[in-house]
Amino acid sequence: MILSKYNKILSLSYSLAKANFKVRNEGSYLGILWYLLNPLSFFIIFLYLRGILFSSSDTIYYPVYLMVGLIMFNFFSQAVSSSINLIRNNSGYIKSIKIPYEVFILSTVFQAVFSHIFELFLVAILFVYFHISLIGIIWYLGIFIFFGIFVLGLCFLFSTIGLYFNDFGNIWSIVSQLLFFITPVFYTINIESHINISNLFNPLFYFLTTTRDVAIYNTFPPIWIFIILILSSALSLVIGLFFFTKFKQRFAEYI
Repeated sequence: MILSKYNKILSLSYSLAKANFKVRNEGSYLGILWYLLNPLSFFIIFLYLRGILFSSSDTIYYPVYLMVGLIMFNFFSQAVSSSINLIRNNSGYIKSIKIPYEVFILSTVFQAVFSHIFELFLVAILFVYFHISLIGIIWYLGIFIFFGIFVLGLCFLFSTIGLYFNDFGNIWSIVSQLLFFITPVFYTINIESHINISNLFNPLFYFLTTTRDVAIYNTFPPIWIFIILILSSALSLVIGLFFFTKFKQRFAEYI
């Protein structure tokens, strides 16, 4: 019975995500190319700035390093930011149709995954260009599963907070920008630097660093790093679901 319920939620979430994904591209001349313009524009900008400001950088395969960082952060930012006002934005469905609220959260993450698949083609092209084994893409997908669970947990949590606190979206907009610059998305950091110490408490740092090490450089970090990734994913999902489940019965009162 419980398994059937969750299968129904997943099926509805996937169908809703697919429908929204098609609607979003309907009538657009560029279609799915819009999903590539964001990472490509930042990719070109940071490559240009690196040539001017950081020409002495010795990061191997820096373009691949950069693209992996950009698309992973883009997935994180897109999914989490969309979740904040998600319940309020779907008030029409909630009031008129009896549908599990979890469907809206899952569909948002599914949409971010759809976009991410197209971005991943950019990484594959760079892998081929720099003669990096495409097996790295498989490793990437393996880590991305845990990254997706981590993001899903945040989406459950932030959708709950966003409904009760109207200013949370503005606060998160500032925090996400700070995260972009604190997390080594487009640069490398010295182990002894202050910013590296602050990143020890940043789950994004571990996901990005581990993905790059394994997928690009075929280097496996210590087992404790993988334990951090698993625990971060599990803890995020448990906390997110706890607060979402605790408060979802009162959602209708606030929309």
